[in-house]
Amino acid sequence: MTRPRKRSQSEYSQYQAYIPLPMHMANTIAAFSEMVTSQEIVCATKTQNGFAISLSSNEIVFLDEVCEIVSKHIPDEEIIALNDTDRGIFAVNVEGDIIMIKKHQIEKIFSGNGCKDASFSKDKFFILQESNELFLIDNAGESRFSTILNDPIIIHSSDQGDYVVVASEDGSLTILDDNLQVSHHSVPRDDDVEVISKISTDGLGKILVSRSSLGLVVDERAVNRIELWDFEEGLIGEAEVPSRITCITPYRDGYVAGCFEGEIILIKSNLQVSIISKMEYSISEILEWEGDIIASYWFFVERLSPLGRKIWSFEHQNLVKGLLKLENDGILIFGNSVSTNDSNHITIIHPNTDPKEDDIIPSQDFDSIDLSNEGHSGMLTDNESSAALSRSTIDGIESLISDINEPIEDITHANEQANEDLLQSLSSTARSLNIPPVANAGEDITMASNEDSKADVTLDGSGSYDPDGEIVAWSWSTGGGRKLGQSKIVRVRLVPGVHVFTLRVTDNMGAESESSMTVRII
Repeated sequence: MTRPRKRSQSEYSQYQAYIPLPMHMANTIAAFSEMVTSQEIVCATKTQNGFAISLSSNEIVFLDEVCEIVSKHIPDEEIIALNDTDRGIFAVNVEGDIIMIKKHQIEKIFSGNGCKDASFSKDKFFILQESNELFLIDNAGESRFSTILNDPIIIHSSDQGDYVVVASEDGSLTILDDNLQVSHHSVPRDDDVEVISKISTDGLGKILVSRSSLGLVVDERAVNRIELWDFEEGLIGEAEVPSRITCITPYRDGYVAGCFEGEIILIKSNLQVSIISKMEYSISEILEWEGDIIASYWFFVERLSPLGRKIWSFEHQNLVKGLLKLENDGILIFGNSVSTNDSNHITIIHPNTDPKEDDIIPSQDFDSIDLSNEGHSGMLTDNESSAALSRSTIDGIESLISDINEPIEDITHANEQANEDLLQSLSSTARSLNIPPVANAGEDITMASNEDSKADVTLDGSGSYDPDGEIVAWSWSTGGGRKLGQSKIVRVRLVPGVHVFTLRVTDNMGAESESSMTVRII
């Protein structure tokens, strides 16, 4: 029988020791070039002079280093994978066909029968068909070997094509050589609910596999863990990770990985795991760049040092789907809109661009105010002291409770008409009552300033609510009365000292409530 497994505080401590102090908002860099399309972007690959993308309209579009269109091709079926080789661009469509594009000509070199997954190496293709048959095909389109697998769902080949790793639906892992002969195989455990989420190879025969039990385990195994395999030796060891891994890339003498709950972790060759940063959303892609880490999450791409310091941040127009290193020291960012009516953006950035200070944090959902130049002494003003000592109360609640507790007149012997009149009166009174909203400005905050003696702080009033209606207006102000914004969330830039902020909320019946909180910057 499976059971949910909860982590103890001591288990978390192995990671928390590596979490850095809260970091300030990074400086920003600008886009180098950009292209916009109404079609969904399926996949991309770099080329010698730029890159190529596949669109949901079945088009393959070639672009140069400044996002100018060089050529377009329209195959018969939607392309799901692209790969650049010395012989040209190769593509795999939804049917499992392999198409070669060379000198603006399209040639089908292999005919498939439905494609579940595909993986490219230097000069080989591994095609997993819907029939669960795995094919190894050379770049001339010749089928070298094939084998039938048991419910495979993911394939990942080494860069040289000397082996391929297969993850099956039952959680088992199979490693095959370049003759598609089994080298190693992990047998699934009884009642196992584990799935393999990601596979990475490092070019040295090492294979990192991410497993997740989806919150359920049958023994004392970690809910989320990694396994390190060797092509020659088999399983080397395993270790726990803080949440399900969503992306992996080789890094220095190990790996760097992004996790579902926003953690960015380093995994050394000895399987020592450390958290270097924590984002607000799941990590979608991760790259190594000149010893640093490029990571994407939600709408953002950020560059981090090996210790987790944010070097710069870039805000994309869409949810980031993929990152791709180009030949011109650039990185391609592509994503798809959350609405079918919006455009999809393809953007090139240069990671080595000098960042600029961004005092106002860009967002569509909250206000951002710079208060860092207002000259705070670090001492509370009289108004701030008063606001800090007082917390919001709900006017009228006490009287309402008192009214409810009043003894009800004995109407046992009243006539039926009197009862009906009383019920109507009570109903009318109840409808006329309005319970004011509850303002919640959040907990008090203490944080360190950054290198320029400032700190970016998020004021979050999302905990506010209205017991019998809805909140229709929000208003943030300083302890001195300055209005800051009219949204749930406001971001402010502060200098060291003590700062008091007040949130006023208004419900749909016009009732109001206030709450204050204090921010200490050291």
